[in-house]
Amino acid sequence: MVKGVIFFKEGEIPFVIDDYRMELFTDNSLLKDFSKEYNFKTNYILQGQCFCNGFQGQKSTFLVEQSMGSTCYLRCYIINMLTHEDGYDAIGIQSPFLDDIFRYKYKYLDMVRAGSNLAVEPKDVYTVPFSMSDRQYEVKFRIGHDNRLGLLEDFNRKGELLLSLQTNDIQECYDISVVFYRFAMFMMSHADVPLKLITLYKRGLKAGWFYCPLISDKASSCQDGFFHELDVMKYVPKILNNIALDSGNKITQSVPLGHLGNVDSMFSPQRFVEQVMAFEYLFDKLDHIKAQNSKFTLKDELMYMFNQFPQLLSNHKMSSEKVSEQIKEIRRTIAHGYAYYYDFKSDPNTQYLIILLDKLIRNMSLLCIGFAKDEIEQCPLY
Repeated sequence: MVKGVIFFKEGEIPFVIDDYRMELFTDNSLLKDFSKEYNFKTNYILQGQCFCNGFQGQKSTFLVEQSMGSTCYLRCYIINMLTHEDGYDAIGIQSPFLDDIFRYKYKYLDMVRAGSNLAVEPKDVYTVPFSMSDRQYEVKFRIGHDNRLGLLEDFNRKGELLLSLQTNDIQECYDISVVFYRFAMFMMSHADVPLKLITLYKRGLKAGWFYCPLISDKASSCQDGFFHELDVMKYVPKILNNIALDSGNKITQSVPLGHLGNVDSMFSPQRFVEQVMAFEYLFDKLDHIKAQNSKFTLKDELMYMFNQFPQLLSNHKMSSEKVSEQIKEIRRTIAHGYAYYYDFKSDPNTQYLIILLDKLIRNMSLLCIGFAKDEIEQCPLY
């Protein structure tokens, strides 16, 4: 729980934040005036102070998604360091999932064997350019510690993605966080890929911390083996640029991610329907004419795409027509209320089709991003 005050008019209103919900409270008329001015207002910024250490205020900025009365639902917020009052010029993202994707363990071992002392000076392993919101960025994946700050100050640090910011705006920080969260989702084929820590910097020194619901200090991953052979500079730039096409709530240009599930939703009717929706979205991107042809049914679309990637069914006895018919039929039974959650949990054939659809959607996404079919087949994510 975070405590502090927001600045309003000529006064201060105390607050507590729990699970990104800010509750304001005070006995004076300021709260009434605040509620009158901001009731049901969306997407606005508040300034204030947080008392994280109990007695000294730290300058803070809050991006409010929506407010109702004395309750503000936060999209994100920034808490400056005690010694820092003005802006920031860079953002650093730490995530065990991004460490796996950028092959942290393998690069670390290679660099140590080559004689680098990463406890003295950090090294930039990759530099990936990408575009977001008509702005050009370069993200650097950095390994090691800055000896000026001391090893113990951030002993748990592994890799960190660093970007120079182009504005002093909290919205830019949030958009960048969303893009890299979605990038991790795509690469991991999983919905639960929280970021671990986001730090703001000014001239290379820590200036503050950024908080949003995409962050969890319990984030952990051990999937680095899947990326052992990943050619980062071949695949990551194109994928990241595509993901960055949509940093808002709607996905209209980038590849879909809504079909990705977690442990609880992996095999469920709802996710199956979301998979079919993602397939239809991608099929329209890849072949708009066929997608708009009412005589070209879902089964026809599935057959067409499975035939584009025959390796998906190379170890399966059923033909693309048979598999497509089964997927179409399951979609029909769900739409008519004949399929239930426990039917999916106990049916290995349905579970296989869900996994197969995931692979097909992944391949279609890579094709939509701009990779050739031979590159898709060679991709270790396949």
